[in-house]
Amino acid sequence: MKNEMNVYICYQNCLKSNMFRIIFLLYIVTIWGCGNDRSALEKRRIDLGVLNRVEGMAAEHPDSALVLLHTVDESSLMKRQERARYSLLFSELLDKNYIDLETDSVIRPAVEYFSQNGKYEDRAKMYYYLGRIHENAGRTEEAVAAFVSAEKYVGKEQYNLQGLIYSRMGYLYDTQANAEATVRMFAKASDAFRKGGKLRNLSYTLREEGSALILLENKEAANRLFYEALDIACQLKDTLNVLSLVQQIGTNFVFYYKDIKKAKDLLSDIYNRYCGGEIPEGHFALWGYICLQEKDLQKAEYYLMHDTGPDSSPYATIGTYEMWSMLYEQKKEYRKALDYVKRAGELRDSIYVVEKDKLVQNLERQYRTELLRAENEELHTINVYLFIIFLLIFFFFVCVLTLFVYRAKRKEREKEEKINSLKCVLDDWINFLKTLADMAIKMKKKPEQFLETFKENLNLKTGKERFFSNLHAWVNQSHNGIVDYLKREYPHLTDEDLDFCCLLYLKMPVDVMLQMYDLTNKNSLYNKRSDLRRKMGLSPEINLEQYLDGLLVNLAR
Repeated sequence: MKNEMNVYICYQNCLKSNMFRIIFLLYIVTIWGCGNDRSALEKRRIDLGVLNRVEGMAAEHPDSALVLLHTVDESSLMKRQERARYSLLFSELLDKNYIDLETDSVIRPAVEYFSQNGKYEDRAKMYYYLGRIHENAGRTEEAVAAFVSAEKYVGKEQYNLQGLIYSRMGYLYDTQANAEATVRMFAKASDAFRKGGKLRNLSYTLREEGSALILLENKEAANRLFYEALDIACQLKDTLNVLSLVQQIGTNFVFYYKDIKKAKDLLSDIYNRYCGGEIPEGHFALWGYICLQEKDLQKAEYYLMHDTGPDSSPYATIGTYEMWSMLYEQKKEYRKALDYVKRAGELRDSIYVVEKDKLVQNLERQYRTELLRAENEELHTINVYLFIIFLLIFFFFVCVLTLFVYRAKRKEREKEEKINSLKCVLDDWINFLKTLADMAIKMKKKPEQFLETFKENLNLKTGKERFFSNLHAWVNQSHNGIVDYLKREYPHLTDEDLDFCCLLYLKMPVDVMLQMYDLTNKNSLYNKRSDLRRKMGLSPEINLEQYLDGLLVNLAR
């Protein structure tokens, strides 16, 4: 028994010891978990602050903003909206740093969230950068669809984003050889950048709009845009853009206006200001042609020799071959001239075959693009009409409700006025009764005098301003406006006639009416009835009381 007791005591001690260890471990785990939670919340707070800083830096310092964004731990962003915001910022900064994406893996969280949630401004930006990804991948239809969606949701004062959307659509139309649409889109982009004060972007879109106008053979308008863009580029000291624009203007002078001197003066002035007097290699082909026109074959050969390279476009290469042919023809080396003519022809034929193959595809893309824009415009028009219809219906219901409330308030007001008027009449009658009561008390020993005074007050001729001062108002209010009706329908009735009508409505006994009018003969009262019937145009056979009661019935309806 003692051994069993010892075993039991040992068991209890072990159990207590184990319980203590378990409680201690749970305490440690809880403290550690709370610490981790606080650490995670603090990390999330810091990362959200970094996102705010990145958004502020993205426009002016995209390179630094991208570096800073890399410090954000995406796993600390718990909400879908936060992850979508990070995704959109990342896509924007990659695009601004000329890192072209061709898949939507980065922007997908933003697409999934902002396509159904968030502000329209964020949705427009999401669709724009989604369009840029499709554009980089060569998916023209998808790019146009995304840009059209961005155009739909962009805010009226998001001028920079408007300009970006229209400019990218302009580049897409340019790849489809649709010069008219290209001009239209770049003109919209220029207008947006001008409103937003984005001068650098404005100079680029003016340049592209001018280039498209050249294809439409509107050289004067193109030159005006080139010069406007050149002024802006000079203000911003954007050397690359200045050189590109002056090359366009110089080419116009040489090829279209045949004014080589003006072209040389303009080019030389820009070279002295921006290039230390040196001709940029990108302008060698233009100077080669100028030297050919001036018969300076040695310089022309030098410029042409250093111009053609692997990065030259096929069309530029054809132009260079043709200038080589002109050079050798002037040098009387006809075999070499013929060789370059053949090379230019072969390259032109190969381009024609490729372009012919692309023609149907480009036309189809152009048709799909225009169809998509037409559908979007039609949908927008339908939405506008639906909104207008909704407003009209809403306005109609508001008008009906307002009219209902107005009528209800008017009835309530009329009812209140009627009650107040009747109260005033009742107050006057109560005061009159008080006066009679006072007279009865004062004249209780002189009944004959009280009777004469009472008759005098009842008499319409002497007591009108007292007892019967509100007779018309009382009858009019209590009998549906009968007095107003009689005044309106029978304007020849006098106040005394109206008093008589009121007494008839009140069913006043004949003897009382005789006393009121101070009459001794009932025939005199009948004469008043006949006179009233005559003024109202009633025949003698008509009972006056019945006629007046009939008027009351009609007014009650």
